[in-house]
Amino acid sequence: MSFLDRAKHAASQAAEQAKQAAEQARQSVSEGAEKASAAISDPGNADRARQALSRAKRGVATAIDRIDPAVLADVIIKATALQERANAALKAKGSPYRISEVSIGAAIPPSITFAIARTDDPSADLVPDGAVASTALVAGLGGSGSGSVQALDGTTLDETGNEPDGA
Repeated sequence: MSFLDRAKHAASQAAEQAKQAAEQARQSVSEGAEKASAAISDPGNADRARQALSRAKRGVATAIDRIDPAVLADVIIKATALQERANAALKAKGSPYRISEVSIGAAIPPSITFAIARTDDPSADLVPDGAVASTALVAGLGGSGSGSVQALDGTTLDETGNEPDGA
């Protein structure tokens, strides 16, 4: 048998195997579609889905009911204390901005969001007497342009995400 004949024979075998695989895939898909159609039309499944949704709602309500008011009070106290310290630092730096609002999300762990507002009417004067523009404050910050990032906890990271030596 020549090389060309062997190649033709191998190609015909591969084509036959591909046909069989395609037929099996078609049968599997049609069986799956039939099962899915039966599952969707089954009223028992709809009832089970409603029951699962009801249990999930009860679970969320139960999680909220389990929040310890003392722990929530501690989170509020710590968040507002941070707000007061940050506002004092902003005032000391001459910034016209303050943290005006604290939002606490009841998640695990709790999320805390701060809203920033100007202390004056922004249309009256961009920089009120004695205040320093944020652009000037940013220019005076150490490490700007050095390729490092300072986290809110005071640690710094270089461009690779590693703490620089000596930090």
